Amino acid sequence: FFVISRHCIGRVRAMATTEVGSPDVACTVPAARRGLRRRGSRAAPAVLLLSAAAAAQIAWSAQSVWVAPARSRRGHGLVAMRATSTSFEGKVAAKLGPYKAGAIIAKDIPSPEVDAKIIDAALLKKKTTTTKFERINFTGSGAKLGHTVVIEMEAKRGEGHPQRGAPIPGTKMKGYQLELKESQPDPWRQFVAAIIKAGMGQMESKTFPVSFPADYKKTDFAGTTVDFTVLVLEIGELRPVAPDARPEAEQRAELEAELRQQAQMRTHTAIDVQIRAALLESSEVDTDAKTKSVSWAKFGDESEKSLKWTCILEEVSRNEGVPFDKVQDFLREQAIVQYAAR
Repeated sequence: FFVISRHCIGRVRAMATTEVGSPDVACTVPAARRGLRRRGSRAAPAVLLLSAAAAAQIAWSAQSVWVAPARSRRGHGLVAMRATSTSFEGKVAAKLGPYKAGAIIAKDIPSPEVDAKIIDAALLKKKTTTTKFERINFTGSGAKLGHTVVIEMEAKRGEGHPQRGAPIPGTKMKGYQLELKESQPDPWRQFVAAIIKAGMGQMESKTFPVSFPADYKKTDFAGTTVDFTVLVLEIGELRPVAPDARPEAEQRAELEAELRQQAQMRTHTAIDVQIRAALLESSEVDTDAKTKSVSWAKFGDESEKSLKWTCILEEVSRNEGVPFDKVQDFLREQAIVQYAAR
């Protein structure tokens, strides 16, 4: 557990947006802020679930926050940590690689532009959508008839096949909504039966066989039994959506703004990935001083890269006089961006 007071939340939020601890954080900062409000006290802490390495990264980066180990709890592999308002000693020596005036070239970046056809398709989908998925946070006995599940799945060769257990190309799918009802056609009826029989809960995974008839439209599956591994990501209900009575032009403008924002985020993410890789390769960062101070944390390759990246961002911030949470915007402005052909 990472316990942090209200005045530190903003700093940690900045850390989270720059990938600090992102593989290891089990609770988002906005959720922590809601926790603060629920407790209703200025001094009440919020609680984040992090691995020891992720918490150490925040301790390294947040100069006004010191994280110290306390008792571990129930053997879950998490370390309990309390944040206090104290400073961290030991500046990391960082020699930055080139990053200004086009020194980094980001290639094959998806364009932030949105085609009119995509906007039209989104508007048509909105008009024809009559239900909306709403998540149920607690179902008691798991998924049952009447629920809708969002699943991730992949198929492997089943019993009787010479390559049994081998993944079947093109069968990996994530985010598929499956309505649990008896009237589902085959093979989905078999998925419904298996999920309900197991009483699968959220983030629960099961593997079960699915048989396909001899006349099935996909010849690779016809007359065979395939093993599907299914992960239930969410359980919810499909609830009716009231039609939007606003003028079509207004709805279209709103959808266009949303799609452009999403496209811009994809573009920024793709640029950031290449800038990060380039600077991690070209920069020299001595992190020994800080890793020794948090020797209770265990680090894998990704944790070490995240530490190094955070130190690089801090060094750019100091060199350029740019606020920490604006450093990646600055680096994007300095890079040459080559967009992928459309």
